[in-house]
Amino acid sequence: MEEEQQPQKTNQLNKLKSKKLLGAFAVFLILAVLGAVFFVTRQKTAQVTDNGIASSDLPKLSPEDVGMVVTLRSDKKALMFEITNSDDIQRIEYTIEYKAQTDEGIANQGILGEMNIAEDGITKTDFREFGTCSAGKCRYDNVISDITIALKVTKKTGKDYQVTKVVKL
Repeated sequence: MEEEQQPQKTNQLNKLKSKKLLGAFAVFLILAVLGAVFFVTRQKTAQVTDNGIASSDLPKLSPEDVGMVVTLRSDKKALMFEITNSDDIQRIEYTIEYKAQTDEGIANQGILGEMNIAEDGITKTDFREFGTCSAGKCRYDNVISDITIALKVTKKTGKDYQVTKVVKL
């Protein structure tokens, strides 16, 4: 009787192992497909040029078209910007990019953010620090380039545009 149970247990263990292996393969396949979709869509929306600044195939607007006003903090370690012509703007995604000198050499640095103007009505950022801040203490980057602000502006019509502004330090 014990001999009959042994093959049955082995058969059940093999089935369980097969199910686990099949489940792991299915999860891997789903993640691979999602990763490929993300990679392909990301490649279409933005490409990085030689100088590290994001560019896209979106129609371009000038900073004046959206009423972009940039304020560099007096110590030149942060900036903020405001959009004064936002009546027809739903949302803005932005990147602030610059080069910084580090112990290892020159590094491209960036700050990402978004403004949901249609939802919250806010058209102005706080000061965006060039570096990292935690618990009230900041470690600032040694910025060695101009600052580039790139906006992806989504109008209330649903159409996207690109705005780029270079700020001299």
